[in-house]
Amino acid sequence: MSSPVSSKPFFNSSNKDQYGKFPLQSWVGKVVSYDAQKEQIEQGWGWRYKVRILGDNSNNDNVEDGELSYALCLLPTTAGSGAAYKLRSVRISQGDMVYGVYGSDGPRIIIGVFPRTRESFAIQGTGKFSTLSGFYGALTNTGILSGEFNEQLGPTTPNTSPININKSNRTEADPLPENFGLATPKTPEDRPWDGIGNPIATNQIKYIIRNGDYSDKIDAVKQGVTQGLIDEEVSKQMIFFIQNRNDRSYIEAIKIGFPPPPENTN
Repeated sequence: MSSPVSSKPFFNSSNKDQYGKFPLQSWVGKVVSYDAQKEQIEQGWGWRYKVRILGDNSNNDNVEDGELSYALCLLPTTAGSGAAYKLRSVRISQGDMVYGVYGSDGPRIIIGVFPRTRESFAIQGTGKFSTLSGFYGALTNTGILSGEFNEQLGPTTPNTSPININKSNRTEADPLPENFGLATPKTPEDRPWDGIGNPIATNQIKYIIRNGDYSDKIDAVKQGVTQGLIDEEVSKQMIFFIQNRNDRSYIEAIKIGFPPPPENTN
């Protein structure tokens, strides 16, 4: 997919309304169905999503999802640009409510995403601003978590329940939960994995890439995509290195899929 041609360039040195010269305006919108932006999702140029903007669009307008404009994602410095394989994928899904800015002739830019609540997850509608499941294509709901939301007391994992203590309400007398709400037992990295269609943990994927058979390495990455542990675009880069079939490439594949935390320079 070639880079898109825009009638509103990001920078124009001869334009008095060059992006950023005048106060920015903010907006809130909903990322529309991936079916309405298949080419971008499947062949992706940069990180961008078609967004239906509150106030500019409505449930009753005649603008179809596929006719909406794209908004670009502005990443934090910790996500990396991709140079030297320093990258972390954007975690925006169809149906997400996002916050952004725009100004003069520049494009709309997404700078944040609103976390979903239990209530929004439970309400499904048919309007143009209705809640959508984030699952799409090969990314299917395996039931690993109890819902598609992100609150201070998050969704539970199988056979566990959330702890009603978190960083905001804990007192000195309360025990300090190790993971603030998700009591998830750690799966041993060398536990045998039963193959595609069966749950897999992050440390198992890393172990299989280092030590497993070639076909198991590829299957483990694909299962990671299915469970939402690995972004689909990132998985393609991982598989590219795995196909080189050498230890150095396996290590690079793991670094791409599971980047190490930023170094502390203090």
